[in-house]
Amino acid sequence: MKPAASVLLLTTATGFGFGLLAWLGAYCAVGFLPTHARLFVAAGVGISLALISLGLGASVFHLERKERAWRAFSQWRSSWLSREGIAGVLSYPVAIAFALALWRDEPPLWTRLLGVVLVLVSLGTVYCTAMIYASLKPIRQWHNAHTAADYLIYAVFSGAVLYALLNTVAHGTAGTVASVAAVTSAGIALLAKRAYWRHIDAQAPLATLAAAIGMPGGAEARALDAPHFTENFVLRQMGFSIARRHAKKLRRIALAIGFALPLACSVLAGCALLPLATASLAVLCAGGGLLLERWLFFAEATHVAAVYYGRKI
Repeated sequence: MKPAASVLLLTTATGFGFGLLAWLGAYCAVGFLPTHARLFVAAGVGISLALISLGLGASVFHLERKERAWRAFSQWRSSWLSREGIAGVLSYPVAIAFALALWRDEPPLWTRLLGVVLVLVSLGTVYCTAMIYASLKPIRQWHNAHTAADYLIYAVFSGAVLYALLNTVAHGTAGTVASVAAVTSAGIALLAKRAYWRHIDAQAPLATLAAAIGMPGGAEARALDAPHFTENFVLRQMGFSIARRHAKKLRRIALAIGFALPLACSVLAGCALLPLATASLAVLCAGGGLLLERWLFFAEATHVAAVYYGRKI
């Protein structure tokens, strides 16, 4: 599939934003927020909503008829895209109500309840985003159990390193709990990414030209003439391919920058070794690495329609 810059920004920025909201809500729900957290939470919610708005705004540029974007909200019974939009919009009042409750020193039971709701709506939106891709049966690299789980894991991971950075800016140190969360989530994300790549590499093609014309298993077939003499929409959007040697190299880079370096930097920040610099580097590396990981997620995906044009999937 052809990677679109707007979708890469959408999935990466909203992952950071919803991940940070989820951590803020979770820390509040279990009573781990730092004392006098009004400004801290207000800043965290503001940054989260800014990242979410950036991602959702970028997604509009992917639409051919932008004036019809509002119609995406009308098909919530059958469309994961519509559910994503509704859940994303719903996260704004929940996040604002959560920040206001802490700002006004509302009763702990009320703020903790809002924290739980914030976790559910944040991760629920990420799940809806993931299911847009996981529900597409013609794309074997997406239609599996790894896709939705990985989206949630990467949101939790990116939100954890961002929370650790905010905690470092506010208090001079990431704190034990935030450091452990960042290190653990980075390690889990790294293992999840490796497991996903092993899975799609071991998958058999959904269809072949030989199977389409009833030839026995193991036989090969090829078209004598191309279906089209010029590139069409299907080839532009669904016939994108990346050389295997390039994919392997980019995978190693994504693992190193997006997961291994943030893990190492989070360990250093937790040990109070240049905490601000290492926590900042963890966020920067996670952002760059996840953008590359998103690019590979789309570039390595093969639509079954490409078989008609002689492509191997």
